[in-house]
Amino acid sequence: MSEKNDESFVNEKHLFHGTKSTCPEKIYNAEQGFDFRYSSDENLWGAGTYFAVNASYSDKYSYASGNERCMFLAYVLTGETCECKPDRKMKKPPCKTHCNGKFENELYDSVTGYTNGSQIYVIYDHEKAYPAYLITYRVETTVM
Repeated sequence: MSEKNDESFVNEKHLFHGTKSTCPEKIYNAEQGFDFRYSSDENLWGAGTYFAVNASYSDKYSYASGNERCMFLAYVLTGETCECKPDRKMKKPPCKTHCNGKFENELYDSVTGYTNGSQIYVIYDHEKAYPAYLITYRVETTVM
C-alpha cells in the first residue's frame, strides 16, 4: 500500500470488529485473519469486512458465549478512503476520480460511512487488517 500511495496514505487505524456468529478462534487461527467471504451480501456497503470506531457499535455484533462476549481490536490499513452512501451491491471500493491521467482504473483502499452512531470502515482485502487483540468481557444480567 505504501508503494501505491505515498506514506501519508497508509492510515493505520485501531478499530473494533464484532464476529457475531463466527467463533473468534476461527479468525485468530486463520491464515488470512479476517475473511470478508463470510460477510453477508446484505450489509450496508456490500460484502466486505466491517470495522467500527466505537466499541459500542461492535458490541451489537460481538460473539456471545453464555454471559461472555468477544470482539476484536484490529489494526486496519484504511489507506485512501472513500466516504460513500450505503450500497449493498458493493464488492470493492470505487474507482478514484480521474486526475491528469494519474488515477485511471485505480481503486480507493477502503470505504467509510456512518451508521448507528459510529463511523464504519469497510475493506475488501484480507491483507489490510490484523486481529491484534481479542477483548473478552462479561455482560451482567439484572434480575427484577
